Amino acid sequence: MFLRLIFVVLIAAVSSSGPLQTSGQQPAPEQPRPTFRAEANYVRVDMYPTLDGRLVENLTPDEVQVLEDGVLQKIATFEYVAVKGGTPEAVRVEPNTIEESRQMARDPRARVFVIFLDTYHVQVDGSHHMRTPLVRFLDRVIGPDDLVGVMTPEMSPADLTFARKTTVISGMMQEDWAWGRRETIGRADPKEERYRTCYGNRIIPGTGTEYVDEMTDRRREELSIQALEDLVAYLAGVREERKAVLTVSEGWRVFDRSPALAASMRGAGGRRDPDGREPIFVGPDGRLRQGADPRDGSPGVAPATLAECDADRLRLAELEHSRRLQRLYEDANRSNVSFYPIYPRGLAVFDAPLGPRRPPSLSADQRSLGARQNALRELAENTDGLAVMNTNALEQAMQRIVDDLTSYYLIGYYSTNTRLDGRFREITVRVSRPGVSVRARRGYRGPTAEELTSAAAVSRGRAADTPVTRAFDAVAGVSSRSQFRVRTAAWSGRATAGAPATLWVVGELDPRMRKDLAWSAGSVAEIVVVSATGAEVDTRRVELAAGVTTFAVQVPATGELAAGEYAVRIRVRPNQESGLPLTDTARALVKPDAGPLGEAILWRRGPTTGPRYAATADPRFQRSERIRLEHPAIDAGIASARMLDKLGSPLKVPVQVTERRDDAGVFRWVIAEAALAPLAPGDYAIEVALDGQRVVTAFKVVP
Repeated sequence: MFLRLIFVVLIAAVSSSGPLQTSGQQPAPEQPRPTFRAEANYVRVDMYPTLDGRLVENLTPDEVQVLEDGVLQKIATFEYVAVKGGTPEAVRVEPNTIEESRQMARDPRARVFVIFLDTYHVQVDGSHHMRTPLVRFLDRVIGPDDLVGVMTPEMSPADLTFARKTTVISGMMQEDWAWGRRETIGRADPKEERYRTCYGNRIIPGTGTEYVDEMTDRRREELSIQALEDLVAYLAGVREERKAVLTVSEGWRVFDRSPALAASMRGAGGRRDPDGREPIFVGPDGRLRQGADPRDGSPGVAPATLAECDADRLRLAELEHSRRLQRLYEDANRSNVSFYPIYPRGLAVFDAPLGPRRPPSLSADQRSLGARQNALRELAENTDGLAVMNTNALEQAMQRIVDDLTSYYLIGYYSTNTRLDGRFREITVRVSRPGVSVRARRGYRGPTAEELTSAAAVSRGRAADTPVTRAFDAVAGVSSRSQFRVRTAAWSGRATAGAPATLWVVGELDPRMRKDLAWSAGSVAEIVVVSATGAEVDTRRVELAAGVTTFAVQVPATGELAAGEYAVRIRVRPNQESGLPLTDTARALVKPDAGPLGEAILWRRGPTTGPRYAATADPRFQRSERIRLEHPAIDAGIASARMLDKLGSPLKVPVQVTERRDDAGVFRWVIAEAALAPLAPGDYAIEVALDGQRVVTAFKVVP
């Protein structure tokens, strides 16, 4: 119920709130903002320099050094960001849609907060204690451009909604404060109820702990850590700049492997009496017996249910959460996510609640309390955050987080390390001014070839996964602020027509780059195609004359390309030495048999191209332009095409279908063209069909 309420109220807040006009108040003029890049090897670092406990506000780039694995890096961007919190909600411009909220989150000067309510690991009194401190924290820290969302372990990050007005969240925290469920058992959770059905009150031999309690705790800890992993992966795609996750939790025991839990059920007994006597059970003859029940299974439980319980028991017994948390720290650093854990119980003496379970021994309880709090401290220390715990003055202690997130320096550099080794790269920030101490991003884990060639997307909780939704997902991931874009199109009709597997790569500089003096003398593009094993399969160099912003190459130029996944890394360097290079990486999948129709190469014609079509890597089009798709195809069959809206429904917008042969006469190209003047701004797609295969290509019409 609490999960459903979070999702519904945030959706309502976003969908019902539009830009607010205040009578008698003129909007402040928009200040020019620096250009922020998002290329594959561009790294951003948030720096917090302090002197005698106070932030230093007047540093210059000459006073700062950034090193990666001990190698000095050249600072590309340097800005001091001061955020004024406590902005009245009346002047905060609220996003109109969920997608608009995610676009706002990509603003590098806006701060992004996620409140993670660890429902599985907070007692109900802890959730009650957090009502006022959390609401006042939001009132003090949220600025006019900041965005905040709420998530629980039961949610998918795909359901995460960002908003600027916090009234709805504050009201929800005040009215529905009983979200903590650590002390509950079962509570309508089918899995936990099934464990009780299978194992009853049986004790794990040699531990004194019931099977159902151990399995429930392990499963809940797994779900919470999995949710945090998914959240970090999702936030990595939202933006490169710093993201703050306020984690309200009582911590985790950090389970390791349990041979006792994984051992055979034979000999597992029932509940022992308080004086330690052997358990009593009903024997095969119907008489009461005392001792260990030699039978496996539970009477009256379906074999399929027992099999499911045993499979879960064996899997949960193999958990190694210490390693998993270490990987979470690395991923968070790489994704620039900082955790701010908040222990909601204040100054706690005991870990175990008063019921309904029998409390553990004093020594076991202290070990559990220490393990939980240490896990939260390590989460903060390893992700450059702050932990609030062991204090009953939660509101005052959370002021440290407010101070930490109010002002900072935003630094960007192009990493000199382009290896796809997946290793952690340590970042060190030094300040030459005497007495200044620095807190900054500690580092990140470099990408691997496998990661670059895999579809890394958080898809839990998606309503559907169709060619139409996948096409629109690809368009949604294109940033409007990117200065360089790459688009790939692959096809292998080898199994049906004997054609070689081929990959086409289109690169495009933002047309605004023509006005940049550094790019006025032309540029050079260096293309490297890397296989999933990390091996280079092709390299190419393309000279771009002055004023030329796009290029297209075929990989390989001759011969065949083996089926599989590839990463295409492109570096474009201006001929003027004063300009900084731009890089990006794209994923390409060459299927062994893609069918009669390949992926589309995108073309545009309009005011920026003149009377001719130009290949493009940007799926955004003006209504004054025409769009053209070129699909490699087999010789047989007659192709058709139609225009679709975002829901996949056909539109009465004509799409003309023609075909051509390339200059070498190797490929047949199916061409679909359409004028975009009839379309309003929004997301659309063109579906091309040939011999039963349909390929959907999405694009966006912008104002």
